Amino acid sequence: MWEPEHPPFRPSWWWSNPHLQTLSAVFKRGDFGSTTAVVRTVTTHDQDQIVVHDNCPKKWITGDRVAIIVHGLCGSHQSPPVQRTAVKLRRQGVRTIRVDMRGWGASALVSRGHAYAGASADLGAVVAAVQQWFPISKISLVGFSLGGNLLLKLLAEWGNEPPAEVDSAIAISPPIDLFRTACNLRHWGNRWYDGYFTRRLCAQLRWRRKHVPDLIDNGLRRLPNRLVHFDDQFTAPIHGFDGADDYYRQSGAASRLREVRVPTMLVAAEDDPLVPVEMYYEWPRSSRIELITTRRGGHLGFLGCGGCDPDPFWLEWRIAHWIAEVDSKRTALTH
Repeated sequence: MWEPEHPPFRPSWWWSNPHLQTLSAVFKRGDFGSTTAVVRTVTTHDQDQIVVHDNCPKKWITGDRVAIIVHGLCGSHQSPPVQRTAVKLRRQGVRTIRVDMRGWGASALVSRGHAYAGASADLGAVVAAVQQWFPISKISLVGFSLGGNLLLKLLAEWGNEPPAEVDSAIAISPPIDLFRTACNLRHWGNRWYDGYFTRRLCAQLRWRRKHVPDLIDNGLRRLPNRLVHFDDQFTAPIHGFDGADDYYRQSGAASRLREVRVPTMLVAAEDDPLVPVEMYYEWPRSSRIELITTRRGGHLGFLGCGGCDPDPFWLEWRIAHWIAEVDSKRTALTH
């Protein structure tokens, strides 16, 4: 597999703590740009709907590249890493489609269903819609955290027959082994994240119960205060799984990484407090997946100290540069 070189990630000493790096992904905004998005609706396989946000660079023409960007758990098209990545890609001429998974962002009032770790078919519906809207454009997929697991699961399901238009993918800190990730959140130093995600999920569910009349629901009233319990009592049953263990086993991408045939970059940090980096080495993976791990960076953080990049957002620059290299290689092969 073709592998570009990547400059090492070096955090400033005051940002070297993994928890500060993780929080920086949310609270360090950076440049979000000012381009107005076209809001589009995508119909899923079960006739539900999700919303995507289409930002087109001024000089983009038919056939130029499109990137589909998927947020993580409790995120949206407005999540800072999603927006920072989209801005950098648009400035190099890539059209960006930022996805709001079911129940989040602009999809909160549109979807009847809920986002979950195994919803690869929803991402597949977005890919099919983009193929229809821009039929001769090459497509890159970018997934953050849970969105990265969705991306990898979809690539594995495509196996040897991915859409010809999809020629590259990037997964950042994906929780490919969901059971192990859930166990990791029980550790004392990580319980804050467990509580944070659970509170967000419960608050969103309560809000949607009031505002979405035909919401898919199982009537659970005493909402849990632990993520694994929320998954066991709500997420798993409404999606047809037999509890959290069955949900995690069927939805995680770990066991299917060998089936990926699209050139993919997987980026993770060894000090990630949410997703244990060891899982990326323990599960066999396809030669098409290039694994890049850094000593520091936290979960989706990777806030660096400058160096070769114009700003401290090392991760977003790696995404933009990798996609640019894909285009350069493609151009070279056609001449």
